[in-house]
Amino acid sequence: MRNFASVLGIFFLCFAVGYSYLRSTTDAYQVNRDPAAIRTNFDFSHLSGTKLQDAVKQRLVAGFELRKNAEGTGIGLGHFVFLDEKGEKKLACQEFGKVTLSFVAEGISVAGDKPAMELEGRCEFSTDMTKINPLYLPVAKILGEKPGDGEFQFNEGHAITVRFTNLPEEWPRTWLLKSVKLTNEKNSEALVVESNEVARYLGHPLVLTF
Repeated sequence: MRNFASVLGIFFLCFAVGYSYLRSTTDAYQVNRDPAAIRTNFDFSHLSGTKLQDAVKQRLVAGFELRKNAEGTGIGLGHFVFLDEKGEKKLACQEFGKVTLSFVAEGISVAGDKPAMELEGRCEFSTDMTKINPLYLPVAKILGEKPGDGEFQFNEGHAITVRFTNLPEEWPRTWLLKSVKLTNEKNSEALVVESNEVARYLGHPLVLTF
């Protein structure tokens, strides 16, 4: 009888621990997917029209950040909440699945055209939902290749595609952000921040150096 009681006690203990863990992870997942959990100052669901366009564009570039290490650079953006066409609150990365960052080289031209670089990856938000997870550019690997127009695909960690055009014989080292684009792949709708808007919202150009 004593053995049975011990076994029963262990069973209920394991059940309680397992239930608590499952509930905590489930609640965390639900919170991380809930637009209502984002900070109020990044919630633009009360805006519409040009005011909404201005707010979300400014938020994207205002949240721009670079995370550098010995191998490369992560490029992050600001995240936000808005109302979709159905009047439902949506996180930006729930509506737009793809991020594209376009750069042009500073102080260089090839046959009258500036070298261009385009980064493309998935739109995924961080745990606090105020940031779009950085697109990681493996600079060391790129510089180890011979410069030339074309496309690189990197699948370590989060997949990213990098495209280059109008490259000179040596890799440009200074790049200016030309545009930011979020794309809804289901209907091809896009939110685009152009270079003149970047300067207007921030008051200065955004520079990436290799």
